[in-house]
Amino acid sequence: MSTQAHHDQASLFSDGTSTRRYPGHVLPYGLGLDSTAVLLRWLTDPSSRNFDLSDLVVITAMTGDEFSATGADVERYVLPELRRHRVRFVQVGRNQLLTTAAGEGITTFSDTTEPDRLFIEGAYALSTEMLTAGTLPQRGGARKCSARAKGAVLDPVIARLTGGQPYQHYVGFEVDETGRAERDAAYNTERRTGRYPLIQWGWTRADCDTFVYNLTGRRWLKSACSYCLMWNKTYCGDMEEVAWERFPAVGAHEQGRRWLQFTANIGRAANTVDAYGRALQDYLIFCAAAAGADPVTARADVVAAWIGDMRTRVNEHSGTRGLSDSTVQQRVVAVRGFYDFLVEDEVRERNPVRRGQAGRQGKQPRRGLVRVAQKAPWIPDEQAWERILEAAGADTLRNRLMFCLAYDGALRRQELVSLHIGDVEPAWSLIHVRAETTKSQRARTVAFGANSAQLLVAYMRQRTDTFGKVDGTLFLSTSRRNHGAGVGASAWSKTVTDIAGRAQVPKLSTHTLRHLRLTDLARAGWDLDEIAQYAGHRDLSTTLTYIHLSGRELAAKFHAASTSVRADQERRLAALASMW
Repeated sequence: MSTQAHHDQASLFSDGTSTRRYPGHVLPYGLGLDSTAVLLRWLTDPSSRNFDLSDLVVITAMTGDEFSATGADVERYVLPELRRHRVRFVQVGRNQLLTTAAGEGITTFSDTTEPDRLFIEGAYALSTEMLTAGTLPQRGGARKCSARAKGAVLDPVIARLTGGQPYQHYVGFEVDETGRAERDAAYNTERRTGRYPLIQWGWTRADCDTFVYNLTGRRWLKSACSYCLMWNKTYCGDMEEVAWERFPAVGAHEQGRRWLQFTANIGRAANTVDAYGRALQDYLIFCAAAAGADPVTARADVVAAWIGDMRTRVNEHSGTRGLSDSTVQQRVVAVRGFYDFLVEDEVRERNPVRRGQAGRQGKQPRRGLVRVAQKAPWIPDEQAWERILEAAGADTLRNRLMFCLAYDGALRRQELVSLHIGDVEPAWSLIHVRAETTKSQRARTVAFGANSAQLLVAYMRQRTDTFGKVDGTLFLSTSRRNHGAGVGASAWSKTVTDIAGRAQVPKLSTHTLRHLRLTDLARAGWDLDEIAQYAGHRDLSTTLTYIHLSGRELAAKFHAASTSVRADQERRLAALASMW
């Protein structure tokens, strides 16, 4: 076997090590899609290059934390081609925190024209550096971690391999990354000349993906450490899965994909990620089809045209013209977040989606791009609530308990279906809502009443008899397909819809029960702060939108307050009268 274990491989920087002939063409191979597309095209299509492969050296600097799936793909599809064409492949990496131009701190894992193994584990992983220093992965933009783990290794190695002779340095920037290519070209010298084959070929990331897939049958990943928050992948390892098939335009757009994956990685609720993905999907399609604009560089007029389109297009669900105000607002907020991400990562300078601003310190308030009429959500009146309770009473024991706990605890749908047995404290009639199941990522404790307690005892007995489980997810499915698995959010929503149908009410959801419960707490005299804590709200203004006292209730409060004020004032005036 020609590839040696890295501790047996002579260092490129050893005094007795020959650098062979000096190559005129250098490709730093990052293992990701772009550089893989360049390398495989050169190996399979001689017309794509103007040099002989014997004059090429391919170099990989190992971070030590690359996804194992990436290493497996490279070993299966790339290394055989390198061997077949006898292309020199050099694998290097750090063995300590800092490196020098003389090669100190750099290990040569392999230097061969017959590579058969990828030393993806490295010698000093980037994660080792972070754990030692107590630092976290960067979100992106500056790429300082990449500069330390790769750049500080590649620069001395390339200098050693080329021996001070002129060389062409190839970088896999895509056709829509000309700005990055221009910045890279600023580092050219008399010896080093940057070359950008993908830009020369007019290839986008989608072109690279198609080429590599047609050649290997694999959807290649973008190179990244397994814990990186910057890049995104269909294989996520420690990262959160995103259903890219639901928004293919976002998945195919590098910056859009980065942003949505980041949104998932930082713990946004699955429904939020889905809503953001659909919003950006709509915007990207509009930019491509209607405006013919690049979403990354689009100006405010493109955003305004998109908003206008949403207000005039036919709603596919209702058949009416124009999407609802709330839908338009939700999508604009998502796209604003996308541009905030690009601004923070210095991909663009300003956000084209204007924010509204309150008038402070004498300044005029500024309205945002979308004016939304605030409409209170529907909650049932007494008659409708009686019908709902009657319809729910005819359901299964499990569903009746879920209904009661949803109301008692003012639980969101995901919080309800995510409950574990250990979250419930029957002795004190409490539910401990775990932070990871909440929208705000804030744990809280809520209570349940005597009726829910009775249903809980009966259900736990039934659950044990049916499934034989005494721990895990509280609410389990009895369907043939998912028997014993946790009840899903969509399945529970169907149950609530069925209850609404039997009760003949226009709309009903788990959130309706939440609204009603918080309103009932307000009726019972709870303070706004207490209600916000019970609901898990960060902002009191959010809590206010959940409380819906009727006109009669507000009138009664007004008259009671007025009577109290009048009585107090009469007492004060009586003191004046007594002076006579």
